[in-house]
Amino acid sequence: MEIITKNHISFVTGSSKMNLILVICLMVIVSLTAAQTRVKCFDKNKGKDKMGIVLDCSSMVGKSHPYSIKDWIRYHAFYDDGILANRVLNINLENNNLQQIFTLPPMSSLKKLSFKYNNISSIENKALTNLPALEELDLSYNSLNSHELRQSVFRRYQRQNVPATNDPALKILKLGYNNIHSLPPNFFQYLTKLENLELNNNPLLVIDQNTEISLGYLTNLQVLDLSNTGLSDFPTDVFSQSFNVQTLYLNGNQFQQIPKAIRNMPLAYLNMNANPISYLDSESFVGLDQLQELIISGMPNLTDVGCGTFVPLKKLITLYMSHNPSLSNIHYDAFADNTSQQWSLRQLSISYTNINSLDSKLYPWSMLNLFDAKGNPWTCDCRLSWLASYINETFAEMPETLLYYRCAEPKNLYATLVSQLNEHIDCDDYDLHASNNHSHGHVTRLRHFIIVIGLVIGIFVFGSLINMGCREIKKVLKPRIYVPTGFSTGVKYRPADFEENIDTLEVPAKHTMIHGRSPIVINNTD
Repeated sequence: MEIITKNHISFVTGSSKMNLILVICLMVIVSLTAAQTRVKCFDKNKGKDKMGIVLDCSSMVGKSHPYSIKDWIRYHAFYDDGILANRVLNINLENNNLQQIFTLPPMSSLKKLSFKYNNISSIENKALTNLPALEELDLSYNSLNSHELRQSVFRRYQRQNVPATNDPALKILKLGYNNIHSLPPNFFQYLTKLENLELNNNPLLVIDQNTEISLGYLTNLQVLDLSNTGLSDFPTDVFSQSFNVQTLYLNGNQFQQIPKAIRNMPLAYLNMNANPISYLDSESFVGLDQLQELIISGMPNLTDVGCGTFVPLKKLITLYMSHNPSLSNIHYDAFADNTSQQWSLRQLSISYTNINSLDSKLYPWSMLNLFDAKGNPWTCDCRLSWLASYINETFAEMPETLLYYRCAEPKNLYATLVSQLNEHIDCDDYDLHASNNHSHGHVTRLRHFIIVIGLVIGIFVFGSLINMGCREIKKVLKPRIYVPTGFSTGVKYRPADFEENIDTLEVPAKHTMIHGRSPIVINNTD
């Protein structure tokens, strides 16, 4: 992936110290390479190995030789002129269609051994017990299963009354691209010096109890590769407080969120590429305050990066968030909160996403020395005016990069270079600061909402009080007709002269008895 660095040319030409360091490093590498003689299998070295040799026995399939590879290694270890066991530093046995790892002869100086690209499905007992200095073992791209991972491969069984041998010196173990479903619980018990473990592209699917116990022995582990293993979650306590992993590969799995179990790890590098995560928020990276590089690219379901997502990452330097085809929104406060703003990020890649606009307040863009947002469908309006100016300044010495920044909307500006946007639109009356001052706008909207709610509640309370008052007033002012005891309330209503067409209304009389007799009702018919 091509990534453009701001002021790259001036950085290279102006760093004389860096150039000097690079020259010295190259000289050291050349000198070390020269000190190691590469010897092809079945070829005599004739005493040219003054410091040590690299024995290359790779790709020997189909070649006719009087000895097997196993016998030839023994020959080099004990008999060949000038090639002694204590001078063999590296053996390459790759691509030989081997089906079993045989027992290697004693080689006290051998540090690197590779059985990569074979068809190995079994390992002899004690196969590697004669290699006390072995630091790197590559068994990747084979057919090994869990049953072949035994302690006895690296360490002899301890007998009674016999002092225990030193633990293996192994630091790097590569088991990727095999058929491992689980790790035996005691497999790493004596591999306490292991620093780098690769289990990628194995059908683990879950971290079961045996695997969890096995990983618990690796207190010095710094690099763990669990990519493309079908994992979707971790047990809660799978990584203890003593776990020292700084580099973790979880790409190509089935995680739907950033696993909480990794919060105890002092990670400096995290790769979560190609997981079905759809949303990131302020809880996603809690506890990862040591993280310096984050890779969250190639996520087909990722649509939103919420407020405060990257706030917990106080030491983040590099962020790759490219090739996320559904990502359309990055919250303007994704990097900042209201309490503190520590701008540590220096490299940002958000190319080939569905982002059509970037907020000028998202980040202090001038602090970046690497910016890559190529291939996005930009909506070219005044909100993007700042980006036109920024990329013109950033890529002034690499103008070909500007070709990757083009407008997708509106139609009249389709395929126009973003760098030329300000030549096509007039943004003189556009208040960029006001349009991007989201924090103030958010507070203002909240304040207005509270005021409206207060007014509604006030009106409701005031109306209720008025209603109650009116009821009380009606009770006070309502006329009361006093009817003496013994008089009937039955009255015939006689319409007035102008009410001749109105039927006579009769109020029913209340039957009242006076001394046991009905009262006499006098109706004036005049």
